Amino acid sequence: MRKLALLLLFWLSVLSAAGALWFLIHQKREVKETTVVVKYGTPVPEIARRLEEEGIIVSRYLFLLLHAFRREKLEAGEYEFKGRLSVADAYRMLAEGRQKLYRVLVKEGADLFEIARVLEKAGVCKAEDFLRYAFSEEVVSAYDLSAPSMEGFLFPDTYFFSKDTHPLKVIRVMHENFLKKTAELRKELENKGLEPEVWVTVASMVEKETRYEPEKPLIAAVIYNRLKRGMKLQIDPTVIYAAKLKGLWKGKLLKKFYALDSPYNTYMYFGLPPGPICNPGLSSLKAALKPAPVDYLFFVADKEGRKHLFSKTYEEHLENMRKAGRLK
Repeated sequence: MRKLALLLLFWLSVLSAAGALWFLIHQKREVKETTVVVKYGTPVPEIARRLEEEGIIVSRYLFLLLHAFRREKLEAGEYEFKGRLSVADAYRMLAEGRQKLYRVLVKEGADLFEIARVLEKAGVCKAEDFLRYAFSEEVVSAYDLSAPSMEGFLFPDTYFFSKDTHPLKVIRVMHENFLKKTAELRKELENKGLEPEVWVTVASMVEKETRYEPEKPLIAAVIYNRLKRGMKLQIDPTVIYAAKLKGLWKGKLLKKFYALDSPYNTYMYFGLPPGPICNPGLSSLKAALKPAPVDYLFFVADKEGRKHLFSKTYEEHLENMRKAGRLK
């Protein structure tokens, strides 16, 4: 009987200790906003020590005890701790890799060069690394695209990435978003007999030519009409893109750029450029899929530069240029 009482007392003590530990591990406390960087290969005891020193957890030993029980892999990265947290909460964040995220806004019409700068400014990845992968033939072919780069196939949107995200992951997330957002439109491509690369290339030129949505189907119509007539497209944004590819762009469209020997220069070459010149938004993609049923072949920006004047003949175009103040 005495042995049974001692055994019961022993197990009650064990359960009480376990309960106390469970309580301490899960007890929440207010933590001031603190950012901790866990480098790849950092031992768990070192992580626990750092968290304790920063005041994120009450005891490194409770953290190590929890790790001994769970044995989960703790992910490297940058973490932001704040609010009411327990030792278990901190451990779960590291085990699940819930790193601090940085907001990245990719505007409609942004090209790969502009996206690269935004990503680098946010600390997501280096611009040169992103561009190297975005222009890689191997990466492009992996997505089954017949294009010179990922240009045009990364959807403009607001994204959240952790610091030092691999460029391939950035590209994958943005391209998957493109596929998701354009799913319904891509269903109509086969009925139109339009190749995806042609569609996005036209949409990218529409995007760069105007932000005024009612005009977009008209701009798309002009592009398709000129292509059917065998006319050069003569679209300024393609010249700008050609200059960017050659590293010549400094923010101003120079007269000499119109003579650049580049297949993207639609003043020098007939037909479409080899691929998109930016990443268009939905309204431009819709316009390229459903151009307006008009016979326009020309357009010129009006005096305010917000809208365009459209015409069917070169004579009408010259008159519109006079109205716009482009000719005297």
